[in-house]
Amino acid sequence: MNRRRRRKILCLLQPGAGADALSILVDLVGVSCRLHRLSLPDLLRSLNGKGEKNRVLSGEERKMAGIYRDLLDFILVGCFRVRRPCLFRSLALFSHYRRKGVPVGIAYGIRKSGDSLDGHSWLILDGAPFLERTDPGGSFASLYIYPDGRS
Repeated sequence: MNRRRRRKILCLLQPGAGADALSILVDLVGVSCRLHRLSLPDLLRSLNGKGEKNRVLSGEERKMAGIYRDLLDFILVGCFRVRRPCLFRSLALFSHYRRKGVPVGIAYGIRKSGDSLDGHSWLILDGAPFLERTDPGGSFASLYIYPDGRS
């Protein structure tokens, strides 16, 4: 195991971080179970959480969010061999952060790739992609954004 990965895993042992990571994993299971039973708008409403959505993430919380993203990628791609983990990852993180009162949104986009279409799902915070390595808006046309409901 390389040093960088070991440091990320050790971050999960910080007070509260392990509980958040476990909560996100529970969200992942819940999302997986409901994904095929509910329409997308109904699923997103069920994941939205109650109360105000005006909490601001600190720098440390943003750093941990990146670690949670990497943890989900490891589980989805490394363990379950999901080829395109963005949908499950974005739904689990959307649920987690909305429940905590963070005004995160979720976007769905599409792009042409040769003779086929590719889809992508990503989070939006403060009007910009959140936890994305590159800006998906440059290559994906947004089809639906929640909670704005633009389509």
